[in-house]
Amino acid sequence: MSNPPVVITTNEPRRIINLFTNRLEVPMNFDFMLYTKSGTVGIERKKVPGDLLSSIDDGRLRREILAMREECDYRIVLLHGVIRYHKDGTVYVGKRRRTHWTEKGIKNICRTLEYVEGCYIERARNDRELVSVVNNIQEYFDKSHHLSMKGRMQINTNWIVPTKGERVIHFYQGIYPRIGPIGAKKLYDKFPNPIDMYQASVEDISSISGFGKKTATDIYNFLRGIE
Repeated sequence: MSNPPVVITTNEPRRIINLFTNRLEVPMNFDFMLYTKSGTVGIERKKVPGDLLSSIDDGRLRREILAMREECDYRIVLLHGVIRYHKDGTVYVGKRRRTHWTEKGIKNICRTLEYVEGCYIERARNDRELVSVVNNIQEYFDKSHHLSMKGRMQINTNWIVPTKGERVIHFYQGIYPRIGPIGAKKLYDKFPNPIDMYQASVEDISSISGFGKKTATDIYNFLRGIE
C-alpha cells in the first residue's frame, strides 16, 4: 500500500510544491502535514538563514508553531539550506546586509524550539535532501516498533510531567545568572512563549518591573549569541 500524499500548503513556492509528486495542496498555516501511523506530523520549512531570522522578528514562526500545536501530534521545524558565517562569527545574510545573529544565537533558538516549544529540528541542505528528509520522516513515524527500542524495559515512574508554563519558567531562570523564580515568573507573564523573547527589544524587556537596562541588554545579547 502506497504512502498517503504529502499535504503541502498552497503558500509554498511552486518550485517546492513540484518537488513532491505524491502531494495534496491545501491552504494551511504551516508548510507540510504528514498522516502517519503514529499520528499527524506538522512541518514548518524555514529557508536559512534569511527566512528563519525574519520569521522570528516578525512573529510568523510563533504563529506557525501555535498552528501546528493545535492541529498536529508532532511538530517539526525543518531548516532548509546551509548557514554561513562571517569571519567575526556573525551569520552571513548577504554582502550588503549585516546581522547581529551569531552561530551561538542560532544554536540557542534551536534549543528553545526543541526543549521549550516542543518542536523537533530537522535539516536539509538542498532541495534533493528536502524531499528525502520529508519521506524519511513519514517512514519513521509509520514504524510501530523501532529497532532502537527493541528489548528496552518500559519506564516505571511516578514523576509528574511538568506543565508548559513550568518548563518556560525554568528556561527563563537559566538565561541569566541573577534571574530567580520571581523574575522568571515576570518574564513568563510578559512572554508566555519563549519564541516571543526573540522579537522583544531591550526596551520591551527593561519595561518589566525589576529588570534594568543592563539585565535587559544581557538577556537580549544572550539569545542572539552576542558575547
